[in-house]
Amino acid sequence: MFELVALHECDPKRVARFMTLNRERFRPYAPTRSEHYYTNSHWRAACKRSKIEWKEGRAYRFVIIHKNEEVIGKIDLDHIRRGPFSTGDFGYLLDRRHEGQSIMRRAMEEVLSMVFTDFKLNRVQAAIMPQNTRSSGLVKRLGFREIGLAERYLKLDGEWRDHLLFELVARKPAAASVETKAPEKEAEKPVAPQADGEPVDAEIVKDTTAEDAPQEETKESS
Repeated sequence: MFELVALHECDPKRVARFMTLNRERFRPYAPTRSEHYYTNSHWRAACKRSKIEWKEGRAYRFVIIHKNEEVIGKIDLDHIRRGPFSTGDFGYLLDRRHEGQSIMRRAMEEVLSMVFTDFKLNRVQAAIMPQNTRSSGLVKRLGFREIGLAERYLKLDGEWRDHLLFELVARKPAAASVETKAPEKEAEKPVAPQADGEPVDAEIVKDTTAEDAPQEETKESS
């Protein structure tokens, strides 16, 4: 059992503990971190900053809380660009002890249900290293499609790493049917009988497909 909570509504000490316990687990997927990153004071400031980012629509950050106690995961939708782009980047982290239980999939589904409505984005992206097959499998199950390889895309654990890019785009709303009024008939005139011709189909309406975070927060989806 888990609960998805906005980062700024979570006790910073719980987040600091989660990041500290999983420090070595997450190292290959993150930039080089300072010691301060794992302290309560860092996450106290990060939670305050997250509230401002959320209010301004620049980032939406969540934590996954297990049994109303322990933080076991984190989801970030950040680097949001508004205007004609209307896009953002996903990153997520999960405690290894809770892998294989569909927790991240269900948590991501919950966040994705808000992306194109509440957050009013048109597109979201996830960047995943090619060898991270567990993570790429997850985003594919969530409906993301692979769009290509970006060489030296992110500097993680001190090295520039290639990443596969995946995107999910908002579906267009179904075209609304328009009721048209039939033109008034003219007075009927006698006509000569005609030979049967090709039947004329009614008009066919085709369905259309349905419709700044700090640098230290940059990471690969893990």
